[in-house]
Amino acid sequence: MNRTKTALAATLALTLATGAAQARDLAFSVFVPAASPTVQHVYQPWVDWFNEQTAGDDVQITLYAGGTLGRNPLAQAQMVADGVADLALTVPSYTPGVYPDFDVFELPGFAQNTAEGSQAALELYREGALTGYEDYYVVAMYSSGAYMLHTREPVATLADVEGLRFRVAGQIQTAVIEALGGVAQSMGAGEMAEAIDRGLIDGAMTDASVARTFRVADVAQNHYDSNLGVLVFTILMNRDVYDSLPESVHEVLAQSGQFIVDRQIEVYGPAIESNLEDWRNSDTHTLVIPTDDERAEIARRVQPVIDMVAANATPGLIDAYVAKLEDIRSR
Repeated sequence: MNRTKTALAATLALTLATGAAQARDLAFSVFVPAASPTVQHVYQPWVDWFNEQTAGDDVQITLYAGGTLGRNPLAQAQMVADGVADLALTVPSYTPGVYPDFDVFELPGFAQNTAEGSQAALELYREGALTGYEDYYVVAMYSSGAYMLHTREPVATLADVEGLRFRVAGQIQTAVIEALGGVAQSMGAGEMAEAIDRGLIDGAMTDASVARTFRVADVAQNHYDSNLGVLVFTILMNRDVYDSLPESVHEVLAQSGQFIVDRQIEVYGPAIESNLEDWRNSDTHTLVIPTDDERAEIARRVQPVIDMVAANATPGLIDAYVAKLEDIRSR
């Protein structure tokens, strides 16, 4: 009897040890500040939802925000490939020439807001229209709001952009600013406000939420709402890590892309609209909406940029993007 009890105890201990060994804690690297609205209202709610769905599989995600695992936005995909993180937030445009298909989203005059940009990017990727990231599992893909110009001095018309120095991120934003007559200055998002305040640059090209989060709007109180494209973000997972997870977790990951897009649309879009409304009613801010003629002039000036992107992207991608946007607007 004692031998039987001993054997049962040993079996139970082995079972518990095996179960403990199978428990997985996946590290999610996010380079933006922990206090940012996207972390608080998109990434963390997704992590909480994911962990609830996968509790039975002993798989969970832990979010490391503010660059805890690595601050360089350009290094995030490599961190995932190297196993420093299991998942990471990345920005395709931060590595020029590596993911040319994603340049289409940064073109002015296409997606008008985060809802259109996010849904279009996710659906085009799932349909196989976008190449890139084949070495990873793409958990999610979504976009910022439409980019605009934020300046120290008022920009009442497109002519006022001539010669102004703007912070940009990536080669497409650089090409767009130069096409509009401005001077592109590349720097990190955290450097924008100080550079404007010190007079090193005249403004920044970003959406209304980023302008508020990174305090650009504190020092650049003039806003030219010119629909200058959106910025696409991806959440990548190490492919070997993905393959090692059970099928039930794969199913949760398959649902995660739309979950994150829905949260982005629900939270990020209204935050942008709130900022625009505040600036519209402010005594210290100006919000300029370009006329139809100015929008036509912007389109004319950036057409060479569109042609360049089309030449480097998958053939027919821009037409597919336009068709997808039209489909989304008709729903």
